[in-house]
Amino acid sequence: MIKKIYLDEGHGESKDSGAVNAKEGLMEAKLNLQLSNYVIAFLKANYTGFEINRTRSDRTFASLEARAVKANKWGADVFVSIHVNAGGGTGFESFIYNKTTSFKTKELQKCINNRAMDAAKKHGLGAHGNQSYKSGNLSVLRNTNMPACLTEICYIDSEDYKLLKNNNFLKDMAEAYAEGIADFLSLPKQSNNKKSEPEKEQAQKPIKAPAKSDDKAIGTVKVKVKDLWYYNKADWNAKVGKAKKDDVFTVVDKVKVNTAYMYKLVSGTFITAYEGYVQFESK
Repeated sequence: MIKKIYLDEGHGESKDSGAVNAKEGLMEAKLNLQLSNYVIAFLKANYTGFEINRTRSDRTFASLEARAVKANKWGADVFVSIHVNAGGGTGFESFIYNKTTSFKTKELQKCINNRAMDAAKKHGLGAHGNQSYKSGNLSVLRNTNMPACLTEICYIDSEDYKLLKNNNFLKDMAEAYAEGIADFLSLPKQSNNKKSEPEKEQAQKPIKAPAKSDDKAIGTVKVKVKDLWYYNKADWNAKVGKAKKDDVFTVVDKVKVNTAYMYKLVSGTFITAYEGYVQFESK
């Protein structure tokens, strides 16, 4: 049976930056998203038998209630909320709902903490207050129907900030979260592991030059907005990178995906056909 993993990227830069260390150029909302991207990349590269949904993949913001509602409606098997701590402390900790009687919820926290503390120790980080297991009456934990855990990687406003500027630390901790989730769900491992880089980081530049293709060009499409996702297959969940405004691509086909349409590009990737975002010119 396919397991459903829901990742909740805390806060949302468009409305709520979360904790900030302005002097060091660190913002919690951005770090949460970066960590989530690493979790997803590692899971996809190393495990099978799961689907992923998430609160956000960009700067957008969702209310605490909306996050829980989305996860519940989707029927997630597990919910993990990703955060960075503040308040002048140090160390990793995680939270579960303080009134839970669910063995599975406690087991999820244990799986994540075991992996996370091993990764943290590699970088000289311990548990906050010498105890990484915490509980609280937190909205996303209280209102979700499935086993749920909220992680606090370390403190943005103490000497921990140096770790938050270390990409190796961020990747190690995110991969520990991923392994903890996989342990909890007993996900099968892939036989051939792929490089676990986030999809958006794999494609730092949009594909502009046409690749070899047997398909005939039917026209071109020009991006009308600042940033626009493109996809490695005709699937709205298969994001691989972002195109920039005024980028022009060669189109070889138009395909229906659910209730909307995508253009297939000569490079083999796909982009939305929505006229508000792109302008198509036939050949």
